Amino acid sequence: MNEFTIEALLGLYSVPSIGPTRMRKLISVFKTPQAVLDADIRRIMNVEGIDRKTAEKIKNGPDENFIQNQLTMMKEHGVEILTYWDEKYPKQLKKIYDPPAFLFFKGDLECFQKPAVAIVGTRVPSSYGKMITEQFSRELVQHDFVIISGFARGVDTHAHKAALKNGGKTIAVLGNGLDRVYPPENKSMLPAIYENGAVISEYPMGTKPEAGNFPKRNRIISGLSEGVLLTEAGAKSGALITAFYGLDQNREIFSVPGAITSGKSAGTNRLIKEGAKLVQSTMDILEELNGKLALNLGKEKAVKKIPHLDEPAKTIYELLGNEPLHIDQLAIQADLSTSETLSVLLTLELMDLIRQLAGKMFIKY
Repeated sequence: MNEFTIEALLGLYSVPSIGPTRMRKLISVFKTPQAVLDADIRRIMNVEGIDRKTAEKIKNGPDENFIQNQLTMMKEHGVEILTYWDEKYPKQLKKIYDPPAFLFFKGDLECFQKPAVAIVGTRVPSSYGKMITEQFSRELVQHDFVIISGFARGVDTHAHKAALKNGGKTIAVLGNGLDRVYPPENKSMLPAIYENGAVISEYPMGTKPEAGNFPKRNRIISGLSEGVLLTEAGAKSGALITAFYGLDQNREIFSVPGAITSGKSAGTNRLIKEGAKLVQSTMDILEELNGKLALNLGKEKAVKKIPHLDEPAKTIYELLGNEPLHIDQLAIQADLSTSETLSVLLTLELMDLIRQLAGKMFIKY
């Protein structure tokens, strides 16, 4: 029996019209990619969905240049391949209608063995969208969930960063080859993700981040998860595609409501109207997933330790909450000058107790 090799797998992939479905069918019959390449036309045509034209393409042989280029780039970038037939291939992903036959990955495969929630949304979130994305990501990793997202600008970026900042694990699913970084401003996150999660793609090395790649990759984001959370998304947001894939895959769909006057929440509000679970807290998600995962909901989440604060820092901190307050409001309520208030706010921000939003607005972190 021929061994199952990455070279033969890439060779079969390089044959025109051989996608994930045909590859899985062929290998389920012949057991290894090399056995498929070595089989005669008649036997290949006996496989469901394989006609003579496709069988002849297989017999014409693989693209050797493609194989060598992939192997060279994989070695250069420290990338490996995880196949559908490997024991560590994510079990959740195997259950979807069209799972990838293999994934290019870099990182820690153990993160695929833990329950995960996908967090997705708009590429241009409001202050509200950023805040709640970070809140849900932070609290979910405190309950041992892996955070999955698409490494895009906006909600994806904030979800990944909050997971890492709070000691959690995160998986980034790309719509391009792992040798390319898109968007480029997220490059600084990659070392931390490699160490505390994984970066994956079904697209071969060298693939550009073309628009048509992203809707297809969204099925992987939802497929890896127990549920999909949309924190903020407009009426035409690509994140809605992830939610629809999740519905098809029998995943739980969670949506955070927003103001009816906000176009950035039109998509999330519509999902709720159409049956997605309205969530106002992480506990809403945990309770919904509890039946399937048998979560220990009695476990207290980590409580942020507040250091001793002298006046007026204590006063300013106690005035702040989840609703943003402008510096002028804080100054008036604390009976301080604007410059004194700004100095205190800077100190609290450096202590990681509060965060500044656009327009000199502040909230507790």
